[in-house]
Amino acid sequence: SSVYGGGEKHTVTVVERLAAKHHFYLLSTCSVLLAEFERRDWQRQRIWAGTEPVTPKALFVFFLTWPAILINLVRHLIQYKIRYRIDVLFCLSLTEKVLLTPWARLLGIKVIWMEHLQIERWLLASPLRFLYRLWSHLATVVTVVEAVKEQLIKLGVPADHVQVIYNSVNVRGFTPTPSRLEDIQRHFQVLFIGRLAAEKGIDDLLQAINEIKHQIPHLTLTIVGAGPQHEELVRLTQQLELTDRVTLVGFRTDIPDIIKHCDVLVLPSTRRETFGIVMIEALATVKPVIATTTGGLTEIIDRYGWLVPPHHPSAIAEALVDVY
Repeated sequence: SSVYGGGEKHTVTVVERLAAKHHFYLLSTCSVLLAEFERRDWQRQRIWAGTEPVTPKALFVFFLTWPAILINLVRHLIQYKIRYRIDVLFCLSLTEKVLLTPWARLLGIKVIWMEHLQIERWLLASPLRFLYRLWSHLATVVTVVEAVKEQLIKLGVPADHVQVIYNSVNVRGFTPTPSRLEDIQRHFQVLFIGRLAAEKGIDDLLQAINEIKHQIPHLTLTIVGAGPQHEELVRLTQQLELTDRVTLVGFRTDIPDIIKHCDVLVLPSTRRETFGIVMIEALATVKPVIATTTGGLTEIIDRYGWLVPPHHPSAIAEALVDVY
C-alpha cells in the first residue's frame, strides 16, 4: 500500500490494544506500516516478498519469482520462531496466505488471515484461488462484515473457519457534538474522509454539491485524505466552479476534531468499501452519515443514517438536502 487507509489503521489498533498481553513483530514490504511501527518504536523489519499478486502484471512476476519469495519468507519465519517463539502468524496480504500458511502450521504456528476487502477479481479470477481455498482449511479467516463472510463461504472457505469481527472505535476519543440548527443555517459543513481514489466516488459527491449549491447557499465540502485522484479532483472542482466551497486538506491525523466540526459525513463509495471505520467515528460523535449501498456499509448504517445507490450524485444531493 502507498497510503494510510483502513487496513493499516486496523493493524495499528490491534497492536495498540493487545500489546499489554502480547508481543508483536512486523515483517513487511509496506512502507506505510513500517513507518507507523517505527514512529511508535515497535518491532519491525523490512523484507522482500515481491508485489502482492492481485493484478495481471503482479501475478506474472509472482509466478517467475515465487520460489525465491517462498525461501525468503520461510527463512524469516523459522528465525522468528526460534528467536521469539512466535505463536501466531497474522497474514495481511495474499502472498503470505498462499505461500506461508502450510509452513507455519508445520512449525506449530496458528494462522490468522485478515480480509478487509470484498472478494473481487483479484481473487475470483486468480489462478491462486485454489491455493487460497485449500490453505483456508488451515487458518482462521477474520473479516469485518457479514457480506464478505458470505463471499468467502461461496468461494469454498469452510464456514466454521470464518469469523466476523466488526471494526470498533474508542468512543472516549469522540465527544458527541450534535449540530445546532442556527449554526447549520449559517454554515452547512459536509465532510469526506478517505483515500482519494476512483472507487471512493468523490467525483459523485462533487457533482452532488454542484446540484444543490444554490439550494443550500452556505454549503461547504472538506475533503480529507491523500491519493492518486488528487489532481483530478482539483480539476473537477475548478470545472464545476466550486473552488470557493470545496477544500482539499490532505492527510490529517486530528480526525476526531475534524468530525466534531462537520454537520454530515458522506461516504460516496462505488466499490471495495467493506466497512468504513470513519463512519462509526462520525456516529460516535452523533453526526449524520450518508453512505452508498456498497459492500458492508448497509450493515453498519442500517437505520442510523441515509443510504443511497452508488454512482448516483442526485441521490446524494437529495440526502444532503434531507439532512439540511
